[in-house]
Amino acid sequence: MVKFYDSIPESHIAWIRKQHIFYVATAPLTGEGHVNLSPKGLDGTFHIESPNRVWYEDLSGSGVETISHLRENGRITIMFCAFEGAARILRLWGRGHRHASSRAAIVMDVEKVSTSCGYAVPLYTFKGERSALLQWGEKMEKLDQEFSPRAPDDGDVDPAKTVTVDTDLGPRVYLKGSMRAWWVSMNLRSLDGLPGLRSAHLSDAALETGVAVRGEPEPPSDGTVVILGNKIPKGQRAGEVRKGVLLPQNVGEAVRLLVVFVLGLVIASAYGQSMLDSGSVIVARAGRLAAILE
Repeated sequence: MVKFYDSIPESHIAWIRKQHIFYVATAPLTGEGHVNLSPKGLDGTFHIESPNRVWYEDLSGSGVETISHLRENGRITIMFCAFEGAARILRLWGRGHRHASSRAAIVMDVEKVSTSCGYAVPLYTFKGERSALLQWGEKMEKLDQEFSPRAPDDGDVDPAKTVTVDTDLGPRVYLKGSMRAWWVSMNLRSLDGLPGLRSAHLSDAALETGVAVRGEPEPPSDGTVVILGNKIPKGQRAGEVRKGVLLPQNVGEAVRLLVVFVLGLVIASAYGQSMLDSGSVIVARAGRLAAILE
């Protein structure tokens, strides 16, 4: 049964900190605008300051919906749900704002909390954190450390390696592939045209990741299928796949394949012997029947 609270219960704080994923929902005021729902993760990015205040590190990505919506109206909901252990859904309702940092920290003042059963949520086993986002960000921020934003006539500018963008401070030059160049191209406006980042891309302060890159290597996301450790490119016809030789990539895979092969032989042999025995019984019974008929 659903229960409501005015703050996060002390008994639930440890459970929240153990969760590997949470969801953030925001929306613009206009009825035609896009409601946004973002899954968030990475260990250590969600923080509980008090029973009525939480914040999380809003890492750079392909959009800026949450920041844009909070600038306009401040409404935000954060949800946790149990994928392991006892079923539970916990929601935080409140008002949020962006706290300026390297990109952003989303700070939320919690006004209402609810817990409910979550019996329809399936059970999943946590495998590990992904490392792709941190590796991607670290690479781009290193470029920012080498070249800070500047006016077109300020210092050495190579047009082949830079891009010039009109900003509130006038034309600014960014190094291609840098994090600030990404912010300018992807994070200044929401899907509905609301303002997103306002100043992070204009600062000439050096960027630092501040987070150790960790986690599992990213699996293929381009439609590639991995079979026994062999990558089968997207679009390859089934016939071409069958012609390929799929070899085990490690000792564990080789042992599993051998066990399955031997087990298959045992089952096939037992089935064949069973069929032979059945055939013998049928022949014997047919012989007796013939004798009786004679």
